[in-house]
Amino acid sequence: MQGILLLPPIESEFYFKIPAGKGNAGNTMGQHKKYCKFLFLLLLCGSAMAQIKEPVKIGVYNNSPKVFLNEDGEADGIFIDLLEHVAEKEELEITFVSGEWQELKDLLSKGKIDILPDFAVSEENDSLFTINSIPVLSSWLEVYAVKGARLYSIRDLNNKTIGALKGSIQQQYLEEYLQDELALAFDLEICDTYPQCIEALRAGKADLLVASRFFYFSNHFPEDISPTGIIFKPADLYFGFQKEADTQLIQLIDRNLAEMKNDPNSAYYSILHSWLDPAFRKQQPKYFLWILTALLSILLVVLVFTFVLKYQVDLQTKALWRKNRQLTRAKERAEENERLKTIFLQNMSHEIRTPMNGIIGFLSLLKEPNLDPESREKYIDIVNKSGKRLLTTINNIIEISKIDSRQIEVKTSIVDLKEVMNFYYNFFLPQAKEKKIRIELKNDIPPEKAFIKTDKFILDNILTNLINNALKFTNTGVVEIGTSLEGEKVKFYVKDSGIGIPEGRQKAIFERFVQANLNMTRAHEGSGLGLSIVKAYVEILKGEIWLESKEGEGSTFTFTIPYIPAEPTTKTEEPVNLTEALQGEHLKILIAEDDNISFLFIQQLLNKPEITLLRAIDGKQVIELARTNPDLSLILMDIKMPVINGIDATRKIREFNSTVPIIAQSAYSFTGEQEQALKAGCNDYMTKPINKGRLLTIIRKYTRIPDKS
Repeated sequence: MQGILLLPPIESEFYFKIPAGKGNAGNTMGQHKKYCKFLFLLLLCGSAMAQIKEPVKIGVYNNSPKVFLNEDGEADGIFIDLLEHVAEKEELEITFVSGEWQELKDLLSKGKIDILPDFAVSEENDSLFTINSIPVLSSWLEVYAVKGARLYSIRDLNNKTIGALKGSIQQQYLEEYLQDELALAFDLEICDTYPQCIEALRAGKADLLVASRFFYFSNHFPEDISPTGIIFKPADLYFGFQKEADTQLIQLIDRNLAEMKNDPNSAYYSILHSWLDPAFRKQQPKYFLWILTALLSILLVVLVFTFVLKYQVDLQTKALWRKNRQLTRAKERAEENERLKTIFLQNMSHEIRTPMNGIIGFLSLLKEPNLDPESREKYIDIVNKSGKRLLTTINNIIEISKIDSRQIEVKTSIVDLKEVMNFYYNFFLPQAKEKKIRIELKNDIPPEKAFIKTDKFILDNILTNLINNALKFTNTGVVEIGTSLEGEKVKFYVKDSGIGIPEGRQKAIFERFVQANLNMTRAHEGSGLGLSIVKAYVEILKGEIWLESKEGEGSTFTFTIPYIPAEPTTKTEEPVNLTEALQGEHLKILIAEDDNISFLFIQQLLNKPEITLLRAIDGKQVIELARTNPDLSLILMDIKMPVINGIDATRKIREFNSTVPIIAQSAYSFTGEQEQALKAGCNDYMTKPINKGRLLTIIRKYTRIPDKS
């Protein structure tokens, strides 16, 4: 049995045919005259100033020749040319947004774009969108076949196999109308793409091809296929607008369409000619543009000298208007940058000076000779807390800088969600008890599904900020943390019974340097960077975050990340006592550190009889000590040092000693530094401030210290 192929409609307006033969020359000359008249009228007509000042966003999808992206990636087609003509006449600023048809319909319904071309009347479209009154184009479906096929009416489709593009409206039309209403019997051959449909037609799998009449003008139309003249299902095409669209824009489009369609010499018909008549452009002689330019020049000099002056004034006015608009925008950006800079300096001044005042002040009090032990312990605790607060501020500044410069890289590892949530429950439990509030944990993820692949560092930062904020702004009641599976996402939430966030401030709470209430800047410490970092981190993990809050009743922060299941892992216990870990072993460690305070800190951590410490204050000394001490157990290499930096020093050491473990340490934390250190020959990497437990783990891993387990 033979088959017919169906393509989705490629709709538009007119089917133009210029007769070939001797009469064609006269037609060509007539068209030249029409061009001259048309261009002359354009010069005499002034354009009305547009009332619409905001840029008009237009959706573009691929459906040649009506609307599509050309080879240069620019919007093109009949609808686009018409809109550009209207925009130029009405002085509208237009931009284009490309995408798939359904995606653009969603954007239109949400008001993200203003106009979507190629809209047909339907119950669904009428209920969700608004269309303009005057149709732009008219179309219908037509039957195509291999040249020589004998088909005369729609009844010739009976007892055929009809091919249809998968999921197209033509497939639905054939099944519901031709079979039910016309009682035609046929089978359907489904194709995925237009080229597959053409190949099926040529191979004999299909006898006929049903498509819009604009298929004749598309890039898919081959020379061995021809239209049969059998047509059905007429339809008009319009511009689509949002349901609540501004009627001013719709009326402007309709007014221009009415004017153009009522004028046979208008741009409307010229645009249709250029797209629907393949011979139209070929008819223009190469010298036509030069002749037209000369004629226009003569007309301008002789007839419309005053108009030229007016035209120049209009051009200058438009240029000044554009320049003023650019300057206004630049001024607004500068003012916003100045405001943000002021806020930044105010917040950072407060968040740096306050803990520094505590550190310096109480350190001076610790020098008092008659200070009792209780006061000494209290002062040390204040210095410690102030130092941690200062470090938090500095870390936040660094994280914001890394986010802005796109220095954050997602490094996935296997994370046990149950262990993570239990850790944060136990970690913040003392802080909650100190404030006399409850902290509760609800983990609804089964243990066998609790292992996922994600960036643990980023996840830790998100949870730490959210839970810390909840405890900070809750004075009585409870803070609840929890997690659950939601389809292909993991959902986390932090709920508190604190002061809540006013509705008018909830959208701004994720902006930098913003707190929920301006009075909080003194009642609650903080730089206002935490939630902006949280939002950026959630987006880096391809998740979403939102807030539900009522002033005086509390807040709930919820975020999701992709659920990527992983196999469970096992962990070994690490020794926590350095003396026990050494078990009589002797180590010689070279500390490459030019900063005295950093060296003294490491020296105190490693101040054991079993450890011999050597120090180098620049990269050159590191190389010399490594060369004269081949029995070194470990080198702690600072990245930034005078004379020779740590990276270059590591490369030099590896030229004569390839076995000694070298551990890079740095106060920097930007993307690429760790990879650069490891590539130079370092075995591992630590960031400052140095953590005692982390340092012990590194020493055990890369020296002869045995694992007690």
